Amino acid sequence: MNRKRILKPALGLAALVCVTAVTSFVWMQAGYSQGESRGKVGKPRISDTVQANMYADNWFIMYINGELVAVDSIQFMPHNVISVDILPDYPMTIAVMAKDNADAKTGMEYANTSIGDGGFILKFGDGTVTNADWKAKAFSRGPIDRDTKNPRVENTPIPEDWYAVDFDDESWDQATEYTQAQIDPKEPFFEHDFEGARFIWTEDVEIDNTVIFRHVVTTPPDGKARPDFSNLNDIVPSGPRRRPR
Repeated sequence: MNRKRILKPALGLAALVCVTAVTSFVWMQAGYSQGESRGKVGKPRISDTVQANMYADNWFIMYINGELVAVDSIQFMPHNVISVDILPDYPMTIAVMAKDNADAKTGMEYANTSIGDGGFILKFGDGTVTNADWKAKAFSRGPIDRDTKNPRVENTPIPEDWYAVDFDDESWDQATEYTQAQIDPKEPFFEHDFEGARFIWTEDVEIDNTVIFRHVVTTPPDGKARPDFSNLNDIVPSGPRRRPR
């Protein structure tokens, strides 16, 4: 059998496949470029997201711009890091409820034998970090006066809209920063990127057991320009043009 006769059609088929792939790519890129030139917003891609790392002692729930984004999957132990991809939208209002493990009636832990301590830290891939610029307020405290013989707690009703963008936290105190040595994070913490972030809580990291943090990020801290993907449900995003038939 003549090898040249077999090889020639095979090379022709391979060339056709390559041309088709390149043509498809060009059409897709042209579609996105035309969408951008017309001022439309393209569909967000995974490359438009940033990673969010959170570590809480012991538990947290987080909202961004009024939408639920992350919930700690472990209420008490072992301590864990939650990492999720988020699509940043500025200004970005972050609201976090964090809880130290504590008995609801005594404010103590480990079968009411000791007083625990809290702590929360966060870092986003756009450079957003926790620090003393955040607002913080305690809603459950105990044991009051550190009285472990007759422990009692004080609770403040949690506002239903504590995570809303327009919630008024003007009267709240600034968060208090704590060192890594003071919080003593466990192993998973060191496997993730928290560089530049600070552990935060209220002024009393031991007695304040339920704390809400709030912070507004007006522009990307890393200075990177990002598309505005807000109100995606109200627009028709641009996308790749359909190939002609």
